[in-house]
Amino acid sequence: MKKNIIFGLSLLALVACNKEDGQPVQNIAGEQNVNSMQELNVADDFNWSASFQAELEVSFTNPHNLSVEEELIYILDNNDNTLAKTRVKNGLASFEVYLPSNGEYSLYLPFTGHQQTLSKQAKQNFDLSQKMTGKRATQFNKTAASSCTVCETPMTNNLAELPVLPLGRQTIIDQNSVPGWKTTATDGKIEIWSTGFGGVTAQEGNQFFEINANRPGALYQELCLEPGSTISWSVWHRGRAGVDVAQVKIGGSLATATVEATMTSGTSTWNNFTGTYAIPANQTTTLFIFEAVSTAGSGSVGNFLDNFRISCDQDGDGVADINDDYPTDPSRAYRSFFPSAGKQIVAFEDLWPATGDYDFNDLVLSNQVEISHNANNELVDAKFTVSIDAIGAGLANGIGLMLRDESKAVLANGSIATVSGDVSLDPANNSGLIVSNDVFASISSYYQNNGSGPSRTPDTLKFTVNFSANAGSELLPELYLFRSNDRALEVHRSGFSPSAAFDASRANTVDDNGDFKTANGLPWGIEIITETSFDHALEKIDMVQAYPQFASWAASGGSQNTTWFLNPDVEKVF
Repeated sequence: MKKNIIFGLSLLALVACNKEDGQPVQNIAGEQNVNSMQELNVADDFNWSASFQAELEVSFTNPHNLSVEEELIYILDNNDNTLAKTRVKNGLASFEVYLPSNGEYSLYLPFTGHQQTLSKQAKQNFDLSQKMTGKRATQFNKTAASSCTVCETPMTNNLAELPVLPLGRQTIIDQNSVPGWKTTATDGKIEIWSTGFGGVTAQEGNQFFEINANRPGALYQELCLEPGSTISWSVWHRGRAGVDVAQVKIGGSLATATVEATMTSGTSTWNNFTGTYAIPANQTTTLFIFEAVSTAGSGSVGNFLDNFRISCDQDGDGVADINDDYPTDPSRAYRSFFPSAGKQIVAFEDLWPATGDYDFNDLVLSNQVEISHNANNELVDAKFTVSIDAIGAGLANGIGLMLRDESKAVLANGSIATVSGDVSLDPANNSGLIVSNDVFASISSYYQNNGSGPSRTPDTLKFTVNFSANAGSELLPELYLFRSNDRALEVHRSGFSPSAAFDASRANTVDDNGDFKTANGLPWGIEIITETSFDHALEKIDMVQAYPQFASWAASGGSQNTTWFLNPDVEKVF
């Protein structure tokens, strides 16, 4: 019985599709009235994606000289869930975002507590001039060490802010006047500079140390850290008169401490040095020692030091627990999502290279991906949830998946280590997968969900991809359609290259004008990224008729009516 239904629908799909009579839809961009997609005029570079997609670049207004460099900055949703995070590099933070047009999000700098609404523009400024509310706010005035823990800040005066000096001044004072710090220098003196003295700006805040005061030596703190735990440490170093060298030593005493890092820096910039340290089970006191090795000047000149930090790191991967999405898993550190929020809807016409009825319900898929990276931000695995929302086609189609980077280039050969769940490796593509060879065979019982055939709750396919070490750090998954009985016939969204199985001789034939678009720029696949559900068009209902704002959105190149998918003609959608 099922074969007869499919055969009948196949005949229906192969005949020329007559558009149903519909009311003209006002096209705001160009003041046109259009009845169908065929009458649309669209820009050649329009990507047919209803979303906010951008390489988001965040700069900072930073009057308090907060240390944003190497800090993690987050994108949060309205419930303060983390959607993405990245580190600040050279004063800028960059995200590759795929966000719904109908969502509200914010930027968040966890260590300071600053939070700001994310505008849907590619370049944004994060204003840190407001009062600090996070952990960093307490560090400027911290005078007493915490209890024996690694999860709160156990250091004292880690920013050299005490005692307070006038701006542009320097002092050499007795170690007893400097909270938290001691020196191995025989005269017991510690040197502190404030921003502006000698033309040097503190790495953070207003003040910083010079290890070499009147004579060579070491600065150190005795900390109460939990025996048996693992911590991450970080410190900033800079030369004074040229290239200076200092060592980071950690241990139970000055005599037994071991060298954990050698810091070599010139005068052009502050350099960050980091590491992890496992506290021995019987070590109740841990010393962090910053010892001068050599300077470009005399023994009393050189080795600036600022912004010393310690934090939890249960799994010892170098990422503090507060920033680690997998704090007990050394192979994973960061979680991200595709799309960055909500879900991706991809909707296809399947008669390529001929046009169809433009109802975009031949295959409708919903997609959400959870991606994990290690401490070096390299791909570890990706967990997919793909819902087969509609199968309006009479032809049998399959679902392919190409794994790409953010430039849409296919990942390197060998990037996939293993797969599990409702997926298989694609023998024709080293970085490709087959989600379904025939969507009708992949669903538990027959449905179409297009208003003409049977309807039911969509089936969902779940699978995991584990990556090899050479996979890189970026993942842009692309779902596409292929003909079940003709693997060389593929339908991709414009902007995505076909797979190695594709028969290129079919391109630029019939109605195709290259890049899976017609001569007037119409696609065979569209994308919607949304926080809500998407009600696809009923069978043979043109998208222009199903969604009255669709025409102006398309004709404006996506600049107008960006949430057109929230406003259907309810009589014309499923």
